[in-house]
Amino acid sequence: MCLVPDEDDPASSLSFPAVLLYPLRLESDFIKAFNETERLADHLAYILPVPWDDKGEYTPDGVECYMETAAGGLVKVGKKATLLKILSGGSVEVVDGIVRVYVVPAARAKGWIEEFKLKKAAEKGGSS
Repeated sequence: MCLVPDEDDPASSLSFPAVLLYPLRLESDFIKAFNETERLADHLAYILPVPWDDKGEYTPDGVECYMETAAGGLVKVGKKATLLKILSGGSVEVVDGIVRVYVVPAARAKGWIEEFKLKKAAEKGGSS
């Protein structure tokens, strides 16, 4: 996380490194600088479609995006919302200064969410 363009300029804005995670394909993309004024859609527009997507499921309009909460749950994030708006909601967690976004095809999101919840419940049950 850093202030751009100049950390001494009060008009600067925050920029975070970010990782887009594609959990159904075990793939990821790294974004070096995701500025707080940018929208998720801005990045999805140049990243998607991805070369490994042989079924054409990963398109800017065909995916849903989620972030993990501090409590270990998921929250759906709007692709048109700025990063500032997403982070200022207070429910999502930035771990080690890196923004993590799960990207899932809309048609498969419900099943992935259920699987995510089951894994989290198993982790909590196993750590007690």
